[in-house]
Amino acid sequence: MNAERAAPKVIVIAEGHLVGEAIEVALSARSFEIESIHCPRSRQELMEVRREISRFRAGVGLVVAEIDDLAQWRDALALVESIRMRWLIVTGSRDPARWGALIAAGCQGIVPMSAGLDVLTQALLAVSRGGLGMSPTAREQVLAEWERLGSSKRSLILRISALSPREWEVLEKLKEGLSIKTIAESGGVSEGTVRSQVRAIRQKLNVKSQLAAVAAYQQATELNLTHTG
Repeated sequence: MNAERAAPKVIVIAEGHLVGEAIEVALSARSFEIESIHCPRSRQELMEVRREISRFRAGVGLVVAEIDDLAQWRDALALVESIRMRWLIVTGSRDPARWGALIAAGCQGIVPMSAGLDVLTQALLAVSRGGLGMSPTAREQVLAEWERLGSSKRSLILRISALSPREWEVLEKLKEGLSIKTIAESGGVSEGTVRSQVRAIRQKLNVKSQLAAVAAYQQATELNLTHTG
């Protein structure tokens, strides 16, 4: 196989182990050189992924994630925003605004999980050669959907998606009117732990009070955001 036709080296980062493994096997059978990396959950892990990508000299980063889940969507965004390389996303989500956010962050293309291996292969080859992993028309449409939300909603979505599952749960209980003491007792932790979680929530949401944090949560639920990570 000559250099022009050679399949690129691909870093695969999959949220779902079985789906990711199936894609790796299928791509390997088509002569792609694959390196699998776990999805980073912290700044330190992002640095480790960056070093691994540099060592492997990957041409494309392939993220397999169900971005309807806020946690997986934010993890994918963090990768694209933090590590400058050519990224392609495979997802079962059909949410155009979340697709648009990933494209705006620097992703070269998004492929539906249902598209099939031939489509994925062509998208990977296109991205590795400096092109797009989706049609220009589809790209413009999803970017427009993300922009159409407006700056305040986009900011809220990005901030609320930074919450951990436990922080989301605490915020939900605060909205229900439960006290710090009750939340601590129901979770089997100290009141100090819950207060620390509330401080973290306020910092991530960039609000000054617990009441403002609850208001942000209410806005998020009205936008039909959920955190199932």
